[in-house]
Amino acid sequence: DTGNSRIQVFSSNGTYMSKWGQYGTTNGTLRSPEGVAVDPSSGNVYVADTANNRIQVFSSNGTYMSKWGGYGTGNGSFNQPRGIALDPSSGNVYVADTANNRIQVFSSNGTYMSKWGGYGSTNGTLRSPAGIALDQEDNVYVADTGNSRIQVFSSNGTYMSRWGGSGSPEEQLRSPAGIAVDPSSGNVYV
Repeated sequence: DTGNSRIQVFSSNGTYMSKWGQYGTTNGTLRSPEGVAVDPSSGNVYVADTANNRIQVFSSNGTYMSKWGGYGTGNGSFNQPRGIALDPSSGNVYVADTANNRIQVFSSNGTYMSKWGGYGSTNGTLRSPAGIALDQEDNVYVADTGNSRIQVFSSNGTYMSRWGGSGSPEEQLRSPAGIAVDPSSGNVYV
C-alpha cells in the first residue's frame, strides 16, 4: 500500500485480514514500499522499501526481522528499489534496483551475491527496471520499464531473450512496471 507506507494482508477473496508498517525510517517502518515477495517455505515477507533504499524482512504476521541495503551505487546498496522476487529453488532474493538500472541478487539473509544490467537499451542493459519475477527454472523476467520491454535472464544474469517495444498494439508495451509468472503454466503476466 505504497501511498500509505504500509503492507495490508487480504484473503484470496479480498477480505481484509491485517496490516503493518507506517511512514518512517526506523526498523519496521516504511517509506513508499513498492515491491513485496513471500518465501513459500518460511512465510517471511520481503519488502522493497523504496524511498528508504532498503529491503526489510517481516514474519507473516508483520513482526520486523531484518533489513539490508541503504542509499548508494555500490554492491548491496540501492537507489529506489521497486521490484523484488524470490527464486523457487534456493530462496535467493532478486531486486530490481530501479534508479541504478540493475538487478542485484542476495541470499535470503541479505548477503550480496551478484548484479547485472547497467544503463542502456541494448540486450542485457536496463532503463529503470521496476518489476521482476522468476519461473520454476529460476529464469528471471524483468519489466524493463524505461525501454518498454521484457527481458529474460538466467539466474546468473546471462541475457536470454526479450520482447515488447514501445507502442499500444498487441505485443507492444508502454512503461511496463509489474510482472508475474504462473508457476503451473509458465505464462507471463505484464
